[in-house]
Amino acid sequence: MAHPITSHRKTLFIYLLIWLLVIVAYAFIFMFGRDFSLLISFSDSFISNILFALLGIMIWYPTRYIPFQKNAPVYSILAHVTVGLLVILVWIVVATALLETIFSANEDYTSFLSNSILWRAISGIFMYLVLILVYYLVMNARSLRERVQAEERLRTLVKESELNMLKSQINPHFLFNSLNSVSSLIMSNPAEAQEMIHRLSDFIRYSLKHRESEYVTLKEEIGRMEDYLSIEKVRFGDKLIYTLETDEECSEVEVPTMILQPLIENAIKHGVYESLDPVEIFVTCSVQNGYLTLQIINDFDPDQPSRKGTGVGLQNVSERIRLVYDREGSINWRIKDKKFIVSMNIPKLNK
Repeated sequence: MAHPITSHRKTLFIYLLIWLLVIVAYAFIFMFGRDFSLLISFSDSFISNILFALLGIMIWYPTRYIPFQKNAPVYSILAHVTVGLLVILVWIVVATALLETIFSANEDYTSFLSNSILWRAISGIFMYLVLILVYYLVMNARSLRERVQAEERLRTLVKESELNMLKSQINPHFLFNSLNSVSSLIMSNPAEAQEMIHRLSDFIRYSLKHRESEYVTLKEEIGRMEDYLSIEKVRFGDKLIYTLETDEECSEVEVPTMILQPLIENAIKHGVYESLDPVEIFVTCSVQNGYLTLQIINDFDPDQPSRKGTGVGLQNVSERIRLVYDREGSINWRIKDKKFIVSMNIPKLNK
């Protein structure tokens, strides 16, 4: 742990400035309280206080290794009494020796110097207590800051692990469905199965390329979803119609990687699977008041039996938005005029 005073020029300057003010105050007390000359007053004050200022810097090191424990303070108190007595003894002996040597010809002052040992010791105790109090406050502040930083790092690691877990739920889920479709197409339509395998490999390769990226532009994400929908169109043919619309204002906005895929997969699962008629999936975006609003709209017949699912898609996206944007992002869904509408609002983040 670095010294709180000497490790920074600013704190060292403040420390010396405080002692300079103390020196001036002591000197005026000597001059007007004891009627000593200006030279004697400032010399006594300067030598005594500068010496204690130097000792005060060294007091940090024993204080650092004397933890103050609320449950067992006896050790800390005894340790500080020992260190404090040693510091005050050294201070008084050295200071008085220097002053006696310099002003040995002035009997009034040397007599005063001998008689002032007690109040010098008392003032030394006070200054020692002030210094160790400051040092303990500094150590507690540092410990608190380090604890907060450690907790923040831990929260970040937990957040990243949760996000990675959520991402890992997306690719295997999609891959499982796609491989099932390939399996069913191999016997009935080998050409379409081969085309789907090629599209699937391209999509996975592109997905893995950005696996470590937390964000991509909406333009990239939409391009990825076009690959995904082209794979699904091989499975559903004319039953699946899709439109992806983005304008220039939206295209460069950054969004979490693969945030749209589970929503589009959800639209296919609950819109296309059970429908006998063509189903359109419509993706649109807009920017308003610093937020990007994405809508995934698909035809939905509430009278048709819906495929049962685990709800991973919407839950996954909702959880990712919570982790990435805290309370700044939101997702909601509703049914209106035989349309299932998912609306996602996230803060606009530009490159």
